[in-house]
Amino acid sequence: MMGQAKPGLMESLAWQGWNLLRLRGDWKAMPDSTGFLRIVLSLVVLGGMAEQTVRGHSLLIAIVVTVSWLAILLWSSSKEGRINRRLASALGLLSIVIQSGLILTIWLPAAEWLVAIWSGIAVVHLLSQAAQDGAGAWR
Repeated sequence: MMGQAKPGLMESLAWQGWNLLRLRGDWKAMPDSTGFLRIVLSLVVLGGMAEQTVRGHSLLIAIVVTVSWLAILLWSSSKEGRINRRLASALGLLSIVIQSGLILTIWLPAAEWLVAIWSGIAVVHLLSQAAQDGAGAWR
């Protein structure tokens, strides 16, 4: 009898992102790694640029929106001037899932508001969890 294969990194990240979106994820489950955070934030930048480009915005608007979101993400995950890498990674992973959902709504415009509203709830839920645990800027 063959054993069941363990999920790979991409499958695990997708599942964790999905759980964060469903309000069941835990930001403390993210690795406390600068390298991992850099990878996630790089993907957030790529996802943000892709989402804005798909929506037909100019390159300048895409850059401004993406950099603004990145700044908000890092500010929200910092406390006393130090970035909580686990919280920033969780917010980044949630952002990637949200960006993917918003890109998919290009073909289903009626779902855009649902994705946007639920995504806002998921971000606030994650920040609320972090605040209860004493992390992040939202205390």
